Amino acid sequence: MRIAVAAAVLGVTLLSTAVHADEPAAIGRVKRVSGSVLLDRAGKTVPVTPGMALQAGDQIRTGADGLVGVTLADDTLLSAGKGSRLLINDFRFDATTHDGGMLATLSQGSLHVVTGLIAKKAPEKVNFKTPSTVLGVRGTDFVVEVPEAGAL
Repeated sequence: MRIAVAAAVLGVTLLSTAVHADEPAAIGRVKRVSGSVLLDRAGKTVPVTPGMALQAGDQIRTGADGLVGVTLADDTLLSAGKGSRLLINDFRFDATTHDGGMLATLSQGSLHVVTGLIAKKAPEKVNFKTPSTVLGVRGTDFVVEVPEAGAL
């Protein structure tokens, strides 16, 4: 009887691991959410909740009352303000060597950035795009703002 129970537990564990093996690795987590915040991933839109894992390719959209705080795997902190559209195009990080790179696109709104370990080791590998520019990171704490189209 004990062997059968142990085999069943092992089978469920292996099945669970196999189901999750297809999911891309988490690049970070949502730490704070206020108001309306949505995540677009692989053609699906879901509400953002604290603790939610993020993946490269995710787009975060904050509503008129929305704010979101994210911590990436290299300890980069991203805080998007109201009415923001942030796409995490690419994020790679090796926790042992601190090698990696990231590219994020802010198409609208505001983003406060506190850089992490990738930027400390190789700041040229951390970039942020807006509709009109590409920003290379040379500091550790900055804000990027993109007004709505026609707001100028």
